[in-house]
Amino acid sequence: MHVIAILNEKAGTAANDDAVTDQSLREAFASSGFQAEIHLLPPAQIEKALQQAIERRPQAIFVGGGDGTVSATAGQLADTEIPLGVLPLGTLNHFAKDLGLPPDWREAIAALAGGNTRSVDVAEVNGHLFVNNCSIGAYADAVRHREELRERHQHGKWFAMLIASFRVFRRFRRIRFRLQSDDGEFALRSPFLLVANNCYEGNILSQSLRERIDGGQLWIYSTRARRHFTFLRMVWQALRRELAAADALDTHSTTEATVHLDAPTVAAAADGEILELKTPLRFRIRPGALRVLAPPAGYAKSNSS
Repeated sequence: MHVIAILNEKAGTAANDDAVTDQSLREAFASSGFQAEIHLLPPAQIEKALQQAIERRPQAIFVGGGDGTVSATAGQLADTEIPLGVLPLGTLNHFAKDLGLPPDWREAIAALAGGNTRSVDVAEVNGHLFVNNCSIGAYADAVRHREELRERHQHGKWFAMLIASFRVFRRFRRIRFRLQSDDGEFALRSPFLLVANNCYEGNILSQSLRERIDGGQLWIYSTRARRHFTFLRMVWQALRRELAAADALDTHSTTEATVHLDAPTVAAAADGEILELKTPLRFRIRPGALRVLAPPAGYAKSNSS
């Protein structure tokens, strides 16, 4: 199988693991039966390399990086019928986990060699594609502050996020939204609004948060929490039990949604990347728009036992 592999050399694992080299990648692909063309690149060069790869129509395009890199790649591969292979080289790798891939990139290559091709959903907001979720409010504010701290003070990603989250929580700003969806119109006031590509299940610490990513539904999450204590209680419950059982967490499923706010623009975090979007925000699900390489059925369960 001839594949082109494009990897973000600045992604979490790639930047910190000396074993991620052209040679080691080539050997790992070859040992799993892939004939791979390797491109280990800085972020600024990835988009152009991806466009050139798509023009060549390989049997699959692998991308290595975090969820932001995967999301940007999926945005170009959606509806092309070229399968996407994901290598978990980022910090959190949510999409890779929900595909059932192991955290080690070598094991991920081997798993995909013995797997299959399947269609999964993607979602979009104002034409911008995302594979995991898009949020406005508290989380988006925290991500924006995190990046400012990293740029100004060279803080590590986790430390910067901890400081940013504390600052946002201390303010505890509730935003007024007007949500239009398949079921009608709702007025909301919440510290955040999160729109997910399919349903989040389990608890926040689960290895995988989505049982499936081909259910054809957007899931919208907000909270009724009005005070710091109520919000902290909800977060604590989400860490210990099923998300659906957390007090003060509201959920709603739909295929399309429009979110109205008072401001003409809003900062949104889509798959961990900050976007400045014009309002209203128009969300929709695109069922089966992305072809992916996936491990064999039951692979994640058999390897976790």
